[in-house]
Amino acid sequence: MKKQHAILIGLAAVVVVAGGAYVARSRHYQARFLPNTTVFGVAVGGKTVAAANTAVVSHFKGVTYKLTEGGQTVAEASGTQLGLKRDFKAQLKKLLAKQNPWGFSAVVLAGSDKAAMLAVGEDQQIDQYATTLAGKLNGSRKAPVDAKVVASADRFEIQPEKAGTQISAKRLSQAIVATVTSNRTAVDLKTTYVQPKITKQSASLVKAKAKLQAISQLDAKLTIQNHTVTIPTKTLHKWLSYTDGKISVSSAGVKAFIQGINAQYGTYTKSRQFKSTKRGTVTVPAGIYGWSIPSATETPKVVAEILKGKDFTYALSHVGTGYHADGSDIGNTYIEVDKVNQHEWYYKDGKLLMDTDVVTGKPSTPTPSGVFAIWSKQRNAILRGADYATPVSYWMPIDNTGVGLHDSSWQKKYGGDWYKEHGSHGCVNNPPSFIAKLYPVVDTGTPVIVF
Repeated sequence: MKKQHAILIGLAAVVVVAGGAYVARSRHYQARFLPNTTVFGVAVGGKTVAAANTAVVSHFKGVTYKLTEGGQTVAEASGTQLGLKRDFKAQLKKLLAKQNPWGFSAVVLAGSDKAAMLAVGEDQQIDQYATTLAGKLNGSRKAPVDAKVVASADRFEIQPEKAGTQISAKRLSQAIVATVTSNRTAVDLKTTYVQPKITKQSASLVKAKAKLQAISQLDAKLTIQNHTVTIPTKTLHKWLSYTDGKISVSSAGVKAFIQGINAQYGTYTKSRQFKSTKRGTVTVPAGIYGWSIPSATETPKVVAEILKGKDFTYALSHVGTGYHADGSDIGNTYIEVDKVNQHEWYYKDGKLLMDTDVVTGKPSTPTPSGVFAIWSKQRNAILRGADYATPVSYWMPIDNTGVGLHDSSWQKKYGGDWYKEHGSHGCVNNPPSFIAKLYPVVDTGTPVIVF
């Protein structure tokens, strides 16, 4: 019993001694770093914050960082150049506060802890250095080229991206920070290159290619009057492009195509072959009568139809006068003025309703030839010119220069050669009794063919 008691007393003494040593050790490392602790690769185990700070500062004074490319050193920077010249007391105190002084394991900094060792503002100095160096080096370097959709002869393809050699200031700064905090001294510039934003695997490109191919195969039709024009697939293909992440249709190409349709079918500014009453088929120059396709306003509408990506038939709009859905032009209701025969006819639905001899402009102020239209009707008007002001009872202007049909009580006769000496300033003088009957039955917009 006595022997066992002695053993227990001995063990208790050992425990007390060991416990005391443990407590002493813990108190010791409350103000010092645990063994094997490193900061930026600098051994600070057993050191106080002040001693550790001296060691780390000394380390950065002597370290030089190399920026390499292809095995060649492109630039070098000292810790001072990177702004790593202040003391680290504040960061070391935070680090010390994180360790467990009762533990036995060494503290090894994690990546986040390493980055945290850079003081506020220090990373900004590294950013500034990286920005300056990137700007200097990028002068002769190639920028990366994004992948894109391009048109080939009859299809669309994805052109792969191309790597460049320009340096990203942001990536360079991150690489320097990682190097510094990992106790390395070399930065591979190839890891800091600006990367293409769009690659050939990008979903947006794959989708755009498919849509462009589908649009180029559309059954696209444009109609005007009784005409239908199909846009050829080759033409659609030429109009399409993919730029800045957006499918585009060439407005210039669409506009030119519409203008081509207008040139073929529109009637405004075109001369006509007209079957006259006395002189057979005559060529009459253009006047104000006729219609055209407003390509400027129709172009964006057709572009929108194409971008929908579905087969379509779009009816083009028109402006002007004389548009007939059946494709006819002047029609069979019109007024005919034959200057050679000095005669006027009014046809209604193909039937002659009335006619009369007239007096047109005298040779010095001839009545203009052309296909015109009655665009207004007015009673008791005063016709004015540079040297005249003539009242008339019936006034129907037919062009945009002041020429029209009206009564002329001052004329002693009509027809024949009377116009050569007694002609008008350009208007078509009608007998008062005749125009009094014509005026109420002629509608605004009625074509007037003068030749």
